[in-house]
Amino acid sequence: MSDDKSKKADGEKAKLNKLRTKNKQLQQKLCYKEKFQAILKQRFGFQRFRPGQLEALCALMENDRLLCIQPTGYGKSLLYQIPAVLLDGITLVISPLLALMRDQMMQLHQRFNITSASINSDQTEEENGEARKLAIDNKVKILFVSPEQLDNLDQFEFLIQLTVSLIVIDEAHCISTWGHDFRPSYRQIIQLVRAVEKKDESVRILGLTATANHKTADDIKFQLGKLNHAIYEHRESMDRPNIQLSAFQASGIAEKLSIVGQIVKKLSGDGLIYCATRENTELVAEWLRRCDVNAVAYHAGFHSDEKRRLQYEFTHGKYKVIAATNALGMGIDKSDLRFIIHFDVPGSITAYYQEVGRCGRDGLPAQGALLFDHKDKKIQEHFIKSAQPTPGDFKKILQIVSDADESLKLVEIKRLAGMHPTLVTVIVAELVEQEYLIKSKQSGSQVYRLNLKNAEPNLDRYKNQYQIKTAELFAMLQYGEQLNQCRMQILRRALGDLNAVPCGHCDVCADPSIVIVQDKILLQQIDTWLAEKTVTISPTKKKGVASGVAIFDAKLRSPLFVHFMRHRASDINITADLQLLIKKQLETLLNKHQFTCVIPVPSKTWIARDLFATFIAEQLNVPVFLDYLSWREMPEKRQGELLNNDQRRFNVLNKMRAGDQNVLLGGTILLLDDYTGSGATIQEATRVLQKDMKFKGEIVPFAIASIKWRLGSVGMI
Repeated sequence: MSDDKSKKADGEKAKLNKLRTKNKQLQQKLCYKEKFQAILKQRFGFQRFRPGQLEALCALMENDRLLCIQPTGYGKSLLYQIPAVLLDGITLVISPLLALMRDQMMQLHQRFNITSASINSDQTEEENGEARKLAIDNKVKILFVSPEQLDNLDQFEFLIQLTVSLIVIDEAHCISTWGHDFRPSYRQIIQLVRAVEKKDESVRILGLTATANHKTADDIKFQLGKLNHAIYEHRESMDRPNIQLSAFQASGIAEKLSIVGQIVKKLSGDGLIYCATRENTELVAEWLRRCDVNAVAYHAGFHSDEKRRLQYEFTHGKYKVIAATNALGMGIDKSDLRFIIHFDVPGSITAYYQEVGRCGRDGLPAQGALLFDHKDKKIQEHFIKSAQPTPGDFKKILQIVSDADESLKLVEIKRLAGMHPTLVTVIVAELVEQEYLIKSKQSGSQVYRLNLKNAEPNLDRYKNQYQIKTAELFAMLQYGEQLNQCRMQILRRALGDLNAVPCGHCDVCADPSIVIVQDKILLQQIDTWLAEKTVTISPTKKKGVASGVAIFDAKLRSPLFVHFMRHRASDINITADLQLLIKKQLETLLNKHQFTCVIPVPSKTWIARDLFATFIAEQLNVPVFLDYLSWREMPEKRQGELLNNDQRRFNVLNKMRAGDQNVLLGGTILLLDDYTGSGATIQEATRVLQKDMKFKGEIVPFAIASIKWRLGSVGMI
């Protein structure tokens, strides 16, 4: 056969093979579609997919790797739940949304009969141990894991042992340095993917996010892809046509509370109010209750059981409003949320889109309202700065580990560094990834030791992040201030939806649906209420410690608070106004507790401590044990002189002692302190009473003031 004929035959053969491959792929695609549609109807009870869902599922199965970018509330969880039914092994879902894990597992069990389990810090060690056992025995189809668990060597090795068919990275933008919410613990996900790949090349990878522009998406794909195997991208429009967006200008807490009360009263259905701080969640919930709105607060400071209860009750309609930090907000699985209100300005447009998108997931009309106070930028600037390391910070951590006689635990590094704890976590994770520190197990604990290297750590990603976060905060402030451009269009374009057009129904496109009335008398009433506002001392995770109260909130800087703090080291009197406030709070506590005694925490500087303790005991008609608690060893420094809460805990740990054990027979103790910041002194007093003295009753903390210590520098905020 001539060369020409041979080449022609080879060409025809190649065309035929290509056609066969294409036909095979088409048949496989049709097969997948039929299987997915059958599972959707038979297992999940839905008649049809949302636009783009079926295409995304087929892309995952055909390409093995998929980055799926869909709007918040679009049903992205279905993209791993359906493959989990089809695939033989475990579907491993890595997600930071602990509240969502709880909702997902409940739905999977009750509605779809799919076995699942989770491993996260909100569960007890026994619960996590049971989840590990179920996974090892292949008795779960879906295993949820929080990314922080991957920092733990034991957990990392455990996950590699499992037969994993699909790895799902929820909130995948957190992987990217170019994303708005880069997290160091997410760097371990790449290491896990590589380790599982080495064991089984057929493992599928699915990245899910609602907030990735094109630059962020390219970075995610680069990291999740592998040699000669690119990751496929599926992107849907970011439009949420059923959400009506609006912004309300406010100046100060009192005006915000006035506005939020009016908005909630005018809206039907249940809603979520986002707050930047734990304190604001409790402030908002309490104010709404005064406005006859059934509201409750939720934040990470609550005990795990309490968080589960609140989440369950809210999703089942017990409360009209839940005021929450994003500890709940991004994980709430309640499709009929009718409104989302942002009490504080969030840090970025992308975060705002993601959060406001929790409402109206059932497709019915919903409201997204932002309370805009330009001063809110201070708390967001604090968040940015607290997670932004400098070259000097890296050198300090390396020096601390170098100077140590033995390997150090993370908590020890935090204490010795005196930096903001978030900053230390970021730096240590980075130094481990760049192999300047070696992470290992020692006597059951995870420790870190130095790995000598000549080069300096590469900090480019943190320079990128600082620029990104600063720019995004600026864009968010512009969003809140502007009155000329469609709000949904701004959000969509920020997320790479470049063809976005005006929505036609936000407060810029149309007349506002909610009109706020400026009421000077109401503002005066709120100011008076704030001046008398107390602070809930959240219970610790120890059993037997109840929620307590502090009379003054330091942030509000009331005249009575200022007088107390200035004169607490010299004044031996209790002013009449303060007496009235104490009596009022004691009456409230007496409705919940039967006190048997008052015990004050030891203090070197609170001159009137005994006077206050005696006065409170007289109001409760119980004995007071003034010197029951004392310092076995005087703390080296005052708490306000220290740099972070790890140092404050160490400063008082095991330094306190108790008196006669026979005095405490049971009942409820009112544990008194002048002010509480980190809570370390109250925790140490509680430890002595419960562990050393075997007290089995209830302990209720009571403080005159609640303050907030600076982290990374001395003094209070």
